[in-house]
Amino acid sequence: MVKRLLTHPRILADNGRPLDGVDAILVDDGRIAALGSRHDLRAAHPRIPEVALPGAVLVPGFHDAHIHTGNVARGLSSFDLREADTIDAALEVLRAHLDAHPGDGWVTGGRWDSNRWPTGVPTRHDLDAVCATRPLALPSLDGHSIWLNTRALELAGIDRTTPDPFGGDIARESDGETPAGVLRETAVDPVRELSERGQDADLPELLLRAQAHLHSLGLTRLTDLDEQPTREAFAALRDADRLRLRVHKGTPMPDLERAIAEGRRTGAGDRWITEGPVKLFSDGALGSHSAHMHADFADDPGNRGIEVMTLDELTEHVRRANTAGIAVATHAIGDEANRRVLDAYERNVALARERGLRNRIEHAQHLAHEDLRRFASLGVVASLQPLHCTTDFELAGRRIGERRLANYAWRSFLDAGAILAFGSDAPIEPADVLAGIRAAVTRKRADGTPDGGFEPEERVTAGEALAAYTSGAALAAGLERRAGRIAVGCDADFVALGADLTTVDPETIATIAVSGTIVGGEVVFAPGG
Repeated sequence: MVKRLLTHPRILADNGRPLDGVDAILVDDGRIAALGSRHDLRAAHPRIPEVALPGAVLVPGFHDAHIHTGNVARGLSSFDLREADTIDAALEVLRAHLDAHPGDGWVTGGRWDSNRWPTGVPTRHDLDAVCATRPLALPSLDGHSIWLNTRALELAGIDRTTPDPFGGDIARESDGETPAGVLRETAVDPVRELSERGQDADLPELLLRAQAHLHSLGLTRLTDLDEQPTREAFAALRDADRLRLRVHKGTPMPDLERAIAEGRRTGAGDRWITEGPVKLFSDGALGSHSAHMHADFADDPGNRGIEVMTLDELTEHVRRANTAGIAVATHAIGDEANRRVLDAYERNVALARERGLRNRIEHAQHLAHEDLRRFASLGVVASLQPLHCTTDFELAGRRIGERRLANYAWRSFLDAGAILAFGSDAPIEPADVLAGIRAAVTRKRADGTPDGGFEPEERVTAGEALAAYTSGAALAAGLERRAGRIAVGCDADFVALGADLTTVDPETIATIAVSGTIVGGEVVFAPGG
């Protein structure tokens, strides 16, 4: 790549502070070769091309620390039920989609949220009324449940004799035996595999659409936690020289042995794709009452959620992965789930340190206060999603009640010395970094509620939120020497913003325009371009 000089009058570090004396960046082979004044760098390199970058400020490129890019890509061409506030409204959207896309194959869109529906959890009969001949398998908004019609249940071989798997359950009708049409947690896995089989031939092209969308949001790097088809599609784009997002590619737990056999090691790779962590699950989600809690749900006495893996299983999977040089990222929502994951990491802490690995907890939403300090002492990354807080705080209140837990405790994590990495969990939430920063700074929804913010003592500053989406995400990935900062040796990935997010009214951060996205020193997004 030809050397080039990028200039901008106001360049901010990953913490949101101005880089004094720096208004020019020398890029060589896609990386930052020098920083300084335009005058000095132009004098030292008089013949190289110069590009004046747009916007009010230039910051490090955004890194989404937790995203499911394949599902984002599929969702761009599918139907969306998240705004449907009744089952009937959801069924109308589905009916319109089926009318527009006739066929006999599996239908897998959705993202429904039964917490919005007065009638609660749906059944197979609701879907049968729309389509009884074509298999329908619609994931819930949180991805921890799937809604099936009778045809899908038949093809999956699920009937009254099918037992609930460990770590999951099959909703039953009033007779206690007949499947009602909703599966949760590990019960979802075989149906998801069956319904998606053979549907990913066009995934590379769908990912190109997603790439353009993510560039428009200022994203330059992703920690992707999707499954093998997405890995293969990203590799195909890279090999065709069409990939312009950096991808830290995670591995699902069922593929751990394959990853070990192939010699994958966290951090290994090339300029476009690096190996990420293996993804484990400790529990489910609040929305489906499957987060693993220490006490009963306030709105469902007798239910403490689902233990997807035992402590011994977690410990062994962590040991197996860390021994092979693979970091672990474990999903944990409830306080009991988080404690058990921390226990499993503590049992392997010497091994992780010996291998130079940073294990992570994904979400870490609700914790006992005494467990907060364990993140820093064990070197565990808190990988969090600000928009989950502003979407779910009312739901969390109903589920948790009056229990005194640390909820979406961003400030407490920072004060305790933990590494904080922010992401979106898209497509569950939008992959909109500026909306995420606004949520982290205000702890309010887009409509300004609640007044003062939800548990406002856990707010962070705009600079701290920016760091969590840049250098913090890089630290979580073990890529701090090459990513997340505007520093010599790092990838030349930046985002130009239409206003300074550290000085504007925090309520307006989400409305700041992305004026340009730069990857490897090249502009990959410009408004109207």
